[in-house]
Amino acid sequence: MKCARWIGLTMIAAVISFGVFAGCSSVGQERGGDAEALDEEMRGFHSDLRWARYDHARNTVHDAYRPTFDGKFEERGDDYEIVDMEMKRVDLVEEGFAAVVEVEQQWYQLPSTMVEKERFVERWVYEDGRWWMRERMERSEYRDRGEVFDSEPDDEPAVGEGEEEAGVEDPAQ
Repeated sequence: MKCARWIGLTMIAAVISFGVFAGCSSVGQERGGDAEALDEEMRGFHSDLRWARYDHARNTVHDAYRPTFDGKFEERGDDYEIVDMEMKRVDLVEEGFAAVVEVEQQWYQLPSTMVEKERFVERWVYEDGRWWMRERMERSEYRDRGEVFDSEPDDEPAVGEGEEEAGVEDPAQ
């Protein structure tokens, strides 16, 4: 009986130790952003756009994109009204540090009251412990660009990192 109890306590101690060491081993590893926090930020941002609270929406816009964001809505003027916004797709990318979001937006521009429907693609990034809307463009422009944002990290290796410059032969060959 004592032996069975000792084995049971040893097993529990081993499980607890494994959990502590596994937790310690992941301390130095960075993790992507929380999907629930992303959802909350996106919904707030889109609600602010829907109700023309652009000054509040810009608080979710990344500093590097804020002048472009401000310019686009200033250009549209006070006659631009968003009727509805619906998130169509959210893809987490870059190991959870970014997301590509597709949004359907219905809007009209006075004096016309004809409601237009358009898709936008947004790039969200997780930086400084929160989610930021980093870039936004019409889906047609996104497709024309080869589904690449200006703000995406460049994955191309630099010359000398496994690639040779064009026209320069390797002397070892």
